[in-house]
Amino acid sequence: MINRSQQPSHWLSRFQSIYPVVSAILFSLLTTQAISAEQSASAPSPIPVFQTTSDLVLLDTLVSQRKTGLLDTHLTASDFSLDEDGAPQQIRYFSQDKLPLSIVLMFDLTDSVRPMLKPLARSALAALQHLRPQDQVAVMTFSSSAQLIQPFTTDRAAVAAAIQRASEEKSGEATFLDEDVYEGAQEAQRATIPNSRRVLVFFTDGTANSTATLVRKIAGKHAPAYLHTRAETRQKLLQSNVVVAALIDRPVGMTVLYRALDLSPASLAMGAEARLDDIARYAADTGGPVLHSNARQAAAKLATLLDELRLRYTLGYTPSTAKPPGSFCKITLRFTPAAVAAHPQLRHDEIRTRTGYYR
Repeated sequence: MINRSQQPSHWLSRFQSIYPVVSAILFSLLTTQAISAEQSASAPSPIPVFQTTSDLVLLDTLVSQRKTGLLDTHLTASDFSLDEDGAPQQIRYFSQDKLPLSIVLMFDLTDSVRPMLKPLARSALAALQHLRPQDQVAVMTFSSSAQLIQPFTTDRAAVAAAIQRASEEKSGEATFLDEDVYEGAQEAQRATIPNSRRVLVFFTDGTANSTATLVRKIAGKHAPAYLHTRAETRQKLLQSNVVVAALIDRPVGMTVLYRALDLSPASLAMGAEARLDDIARYAADTGGPVLHSNARQAAAKLATLLDELRLRYTLGYTPSTAKPPGSFCKITLRFTPAAVAAHPQLRHDEIRTRTGYYR
């Protein structure tokens, strides 16, 4: 959203500036070797070597209890049923916490998020210890576009310093989230670890601005000339194996107020509505977790989110049918009836994985 740091209240500044003016899961990788799901029950699956002979589709999958959010980490390949476009698929690779992570931390520069960034910056180094040594991290900020603060590195101190720099930055620009996610996905593709699971982690209040002409003219002066649409950004994510996750800091009362203001005649006429659900939609498309936080909880929530990303299952399968390049393939992942019978609590658990991929 648009910032007005001179206003006494960062929430009020967002309203005053807008309304008067106007998502590693890895994807379609190539391998010379498929590891059977049956082997995974008795011995860890080796990390697959990706080359150029047969398509192996990999899914990063998070299973958690709906009520508590606690992760289920005891499952095996036989507990899952996988379909592509309605056709059953055989799970040939199954592991947990084997493939390294390449994470881009994305920091919203709106005034409302700044109170969360300061304590997070102070505790970032401790939170980052929840990653494995081989996991790499980059840092970006975003408003009308995304800016790189720290390229990918395994140096945790360098990342913590970059988070500190990000917490001190400001922007008077609008938040064009579709463009920010697209640019973040481009940076994630620059990961230097082969076959890593690539993730964008957004620290945000979960709101975005319309890209209407008037908004761009007043608060998008530093935006690129062409802004990518949601459809283009979603396709980019699903083509590049990049997962979107988020820590959202937005009080419930502000959500109600935003939605009420969106219905005002001025907002409707000028196309200046606040888009509240975009980041959650990207996370749902790509299977990434979304946690809600505040300034006091920020560092602990980041540690929890990193644990969730690291401990996801990775499932791999070779599609049973050929399709033309560029085709979208819908993925459906469920628990098997036998798994639910053996573990009744799975009836209340949630599976988060990407909704599909492009051939």
